Amino acid sequence: LDQATADIRTSLREAKVEERTEALRLRNKSLERLHQQLKRSLESRVQLMRTVSHDLRSPLTLMRGYATMLEMVGELNDQQQGYVRKIVSGVENMSRLVNNLLDLGRIEIGVGLQVENVPVRDILDRVVGALQLQANQKDISLSVEVAPDLPAVIEADQALLHQGVYNLVENAIKYTPNGGQIFVRVRAVQSNLLFEIQDDGIGIASSDLPRLFEKFYRGKQRDARAQHGTGLGLAIVRSIAERHGGKVWVESELGKGSTFFLQIPLTQSKSIPSH
Repeated sequence: LDQATADIRTSLREAKVEERTEALRLRNKSLERLHQQLKRSLESRVQLMRTVSHDLRSPLTLMRGYATMLEMVGELNDQQQGYVRKIVSGVENMSRLVNNLLDLGRIEIGVGLQVENVPVRDILDRVVGALQLQANQKDISLSVEVAPDLPAVIEADQALLHQGVYNLVENAIKYTPNGGQIFVRVRAVQSNLLFEIQDDGIGIASSDLPRLFEKFYRGKQRDARAQHGTGLGLAIVRSIAERHGGKVWVESELGKGSTFFLQIPLTQSKSIPSH
């Protein structure tokens, strides 16, 4: 009787093991199917971006090229030159929108960061160097302040980090009146690198602050809407920060300027996939 009871218990245990093994097999099969579906979806989105990039950029490039060549076929009067400038300006605005949409799409797909050791000073020098002319055209003082104990490098995707800082500085120039001041500061805060872009521009209404980093959101105040933009620059910065495990926020008061903060971890988690 004892042997029979033991055999029954063994059989029950084996049955439970087989049942759990089958359940795990079915679950793994379901997860693999889901993985393949996500992979196909990702590949479709990447292909869509490539198609959109080609199909939208090509005609825009063609339009701009022919518009700028009009003066080559004959002298244009002032009115005609004005029309050409409007065409070129419209094409450039559309090109910026297309580029921003594609940038945002690439970031949000989340195919992984190209993580490398990025020299922090190099990011600052490249951004300020690229935007110094815009600042000079408005007689804006663009100053860089670096903490003495600033780490030499940060683990990040160099192209994305450059774009994030660039967008914030360009945004400050856009909304700062002629003769204003912009300070670009960077320092280490615990295990993070903190970029701080401060301006004495038009500022942001408190009602606009909660939605400022949303896609296509534009401030309601007249001075802000007078500036050309796609409404995607800050949304891109937020996506870049989040892809690095960081964050972006702003402190501002209407009529007294704004300070944007971009915080990025000094090192990236090994769980973040990279190319």
